[in-house]
Amino acid sequence: MIVDSNIKNAVNGIDHEQCRTIKEHIKAGGDGDIAKPRYQATVIWDSGYHTTSNVSDDQVIIGDEPVRYGGEGMGVTPQDLLLTAVGHCLAATYIGGLSAARINVESLRLHVSGRVNFRAAYGIEPGNPGFEDIKVTVEIQTDASQKEVTVLLKKLERTAPIPDTIMRPVPVNVEIHHYSEPATHSA
Repeated sequence: MIVDSNIKNAVNGIDHEQCRTIKEHIKAGGDGDIAKPRYQATVIWDSGYHTTSNVSDDQVIIGDEPVRYGGEGMGVTPQDLLLTAVGHCLAATYIGGLSAARINVESLRLHVSGRVNFRAAYGIEPGNPGFEDIKVTVEIQTDASQKEVTVLLKKLERTAPIPDTIMRPVPVNVEIHHYSEPATHSA
């Protein structure tokens, strides 16, 4: 557990005064950037299946496919990124809610897994090429009762943006801008 001893009113490293201030800004923010922030990523193909992604706050993520699928295994797969996003979002949501309830967390670990239908992805059979389902197993140790923690975590699940996004139909709008140079003909 990471604890900043310089923060008053902190539980699990979360500053309650800061959280209240942020919540008030969100309430007052209407549809502005604090209430509905825009996230974006720019993914650049490098070579083979290797990509470099630039995301919010100048973070860089290297993507690739495993060697067994023709990649070089030099980065994370899109499937791993999605599972990580689900797990990270749930962990942040859980810690925020548990901290607000003044429940001290000694440890929190989420195991996130699922199977992807590559037979459909490779056009071998009809079907959905994505995850068949995603399973999350939560291991948590706190100073509260199992019942209290379980009830709170179930309530918090509904407020986690990433799991919410993939559990409901959200349109993915793809615009294609093709650029090509005119072919040169030799005489």
